[in-house]
Parts: sequence; structure tokens; C-alpha cells
Amino acid sequence: MKSISKIELAILAYMTLLTLAGVIMSYTHPDYFRYTYTVEDGFIEWLTVLALAATMVVCFQRAWLLRQQAKTLFLAMTILFGLAFLFGAGEEISWGQRIFNVESPEFFKNINAQGETNLHNIIINDTKINKLVFGKGIGILLIFYLAVFIPLYRYQPRFKNVVDKFAIPIATNYQIAAYLIAVLLIQVGMDSSKKGELLEFTLTHIFLLNFAFAYNREIFQAKDATDTSGTE
Repeated sequence: MKSISKIELAILAYMTLLTLAGVIMSYTHPDYFRYTYTVEDGFIEWLTVLALAATMVVCFQRAWLLRQQAKTLFLAMTILFGLAFLFGAGEEISWGQRIFNVESPEFFKNINAQGETNLHNIIINDTKINKLVFGKGIGILLIFYLAVFIPLYRYQPRFKNVVDKFAIPIATNYQIAAYLIAVLLIQVGMDSSKKGELLEFTLTHIFLLNFAFAYNREIFQAKDATDTSGTE
């Protein structure tokens, strides 16, 4: 069993504290939760952006450190993950539109639920892309990842080798528990139209832990010059 570092504990502690505070607040002070705690460009949203940006940095840093040791596929997937988190962070703040007070083009005003220049709030056939792709889509992937992917990784050596070649981080036991508790506590247990904002905050921080402190973290570590085993 891999030991938990002080950094992991710190991230886990502050994430848990703010998540529980949000859950309790949604019942005791629903207006504050809705219009202050989870408001656009508010405290929780910026921490969500910070978690996404930090995970992006982890990925890009790995790609740079392993550029002369890792295989092309490994590096390409690591960079792709980094770009995905960059996209997520950019979408979360509408690519700086509100920060720089940039007006949306007419195209986005007509198809975006908030009239912003981003993709996740686009409405197609009365369905918000955020709920379809970033909600249900990620939910299905998360279930598959936890229920199928991780058990196969741990008990099927051939599958493990393939996953490692694709640079896919595997969650540790406490991260698996965190995913499950977050979904049950927020998505299933809460009754608030803004619970999605809190779930995003919590899941992005678990993503950060999952990527930075993965079960298979050794594949992301640069090998010493005397080590001829290489990174697969």
C-alpha cells in the first residue's frame, strides 16, 4: 500500500472541508450557497479552475521531464491529458471573457445558455451540452473507470502493460473512495440546482490527486541515467 504524502493530505483535507461546508450550507443557507458560494466567478469556481490548471501543469511537466526517455505514445497521451485539463480550465472561466469584459459573438449569444463564448453551455435541441457530455458522459466514464478499468489493471498483467503504455493514471484506494463519496454525497444526496458546481469543485480536486499521486506513479518518474529499464 502506497503511503499518503503531506501534500495529498492537505489537498484532501481542504477539499473535504469545503465540500462538506457546501453540502451543509445548501440546506441551512440555500440562498448563500446558490448566490455566493457557487456563483459564477466565485470562490468555488476559481478553486475549480486552479485544480484543473494544476493538473494540466502536472501533465505538461511530466511530458517535458520524460521527453528523452518515454515512448512517443506515452508522451502524446500525457500531452493530450494536459490539453484536456487546459480546455476544462478555459471553459470554466469562459476563456477569460468575463475577466476582460469581452462581448460574445452573435453566434454564441444565440446558442449559449449564458450568452458566453464557451462550448459547455451550448444548447442543442433543448439539451445543454454541459449536462449531456460533461455530466452524463463523464459520469459513465467514471463508473467504467472505477468498476471495470481499475480492477482489470490490478489483476490482469497484460491489461496493466497496455494502460501504462497509454500513460493513464490509476486511482489509489482512497481516491476511489473519494470519487464514490463525492458522487453519492453531492449528486445523489443534494437537492440544489447548483450542486453541479460543487461536484465540479470536488471531482477536479480528486482528478488532481489521481494524476499527481497515482497508484502507478512510478511510470511517470524519470529514470536515473544508470537505469536502463526505460519508461514504457
